[in-house]
Amino acid sequence: MHSACKKDEPTKPLGEFENAVFVVNEGNFTAGNASLTYFNYTNSETSQQVFYRKNNTPLGDVANSISFDDESIYIVVNNSHVVYKLDAKTALYQAKINQLTSPRHFLKIDDQNALISDLYENNLSLVNPQNMELISKIPIGRTSENLLLHNDEVFITNWSAYNQDKINNAVLVLKTESMKITDSIQVGLEPNSTVVDKNNNLWVLCSGGFMNDEYPSLWKINSNNKQIIMKYEFEDITTSPTNLKINSTGDSLFFLNINVYSMSINDSQLPEEYFIKAEEGINIYSIGLSPKSNIYLTDANDYNRNGEVFRYSPTGILKETFSAGIIPGAIGFKP
Repeated sequence: MHSACKKDEPTKPLGEFENAVFVVNEGNFTAGNASLTYFNYTNSETSQQVFYRKNNTPLGDVANSISFDDESIYIVVNNSHVVYKLDAKTALYQAKINQLTSPRHFLKIDDQNALISDLYENNLSLVNPQNMELISKIPIGRTSENLLLHNDEVFITNWSAYNQDKINNAVLVLKTESMKITDSIQVGLEPNSTVVDKNNNLWVLCSGGFMNDEYPSLWKINSNNKQIIMKYEFEDITTSPTNLKINSTGDSLFFLNINVYSMSINDSQLPEEYFIKAEEGINIYSIGLSPKSNIYLTDANDYNRNGEVFRYSPTGILKETFSAGIIPGAIGFKP
């Protein structure tokens, strides 16, 4: 994979972050070297260490995820126990909530309410997104990972079995009106990612467990009545598929299983052929799908050196490569 256009710094002042793709570089555990990369998809400008340059302080220890609203960027830094709120135009600090246990994802529900999932706690944190102050803890009886808002419900994956007496094979359902768990859906072990398709069906990808306890699986679920429509089982128990994504039209799924695979939401079986092959020496770590269905793949390299990001067309043609930080993970597309 070679670069068609690759620049470490823009040739003119950034100003507002326009046409923005943000890459959250996790950094090494306990090293405090997480960072934020900006890429302009119209002119291929890149800028490293955005958070540090704008705020004169390191991002922290293991940056896990990123999300947006019209005015702000929210970055969850897991081992620093903090969620930052930044100005969407300047990336300047606005607010933060800290002293969280092990935050993973931030989901804004409305102007008064946002949820934060937690790897170690059996609660969700309910936060005011305006000032990032804690409103309350919502007991859910399990740890939590992905948070997906659909209509008036949030689908919550229970990925880790840490600190709980239940098997980690459930998707919990929370009603936003009451902020209480109203249902749960049993799926495979370690549900790691979720999407909703154009037919309002929920898809859940499960790795099968840390010790390859069972075959990995993909689940298609009716989001209205919570009934299982179809279970797809992977043939190789030693693999751990992750990073389930869906395109902007809601009809094609993508996931990572060493290589990148794609399938229609109407397919009756899992794809046998890869969509994008991981070339030798490339360690594909995460997937991002832009609103225009361009595909971004991060290369974590050896987990110690800076990584790269590969940008593909919707048909899987490599367009360009740009530099990122250490362990480039979550990819966010600013509205």
